[in-house]
Amino acid sequence: MIRPLACLLMVLCVAPAHASKEPGRLFYTPQQRAQLEQMRTRPAAQAQSPAAAAAPPIRFDGVVVRSDGRSTRWVNGRAQVGATAPAGLKPGQVRADGKTYEPYQVLPPPDEAISP
Repeated sequence: MIRPLACLLMVLCVAPAHASKEPGRLFYTPQQRAQLEQMRTRPAAQAQSPAAAAAPPIRFDGVVVRSDGRSTRWVNGRAQVGATAPAGLKPGQVRADGKTYEPYQVLPPPDEAISP
């Protein structure tokens, strides 16, 4: 009986001392808070250059290497004989807006969509 009573007494004594402290702020100065508010309301800046953002998507459809060593690559649905693969893309991947997507992450173009 003494032990639970002692624990209760300790909790009651410690709680008011802890509750009197102000929780404080993560960013203490008004300048830091104003800067964060300004950053939050300002539109996000484009990290890419305008030319890179306007570049059309690149779809690397596949590659065939013949026994004689010559190769044919399909990029954006067109065959390219002897050409090199798009840098950084594996067959099936698409690069758009500076990001690389796997085939399951993109929808097929409307002209290639499978119709029932």
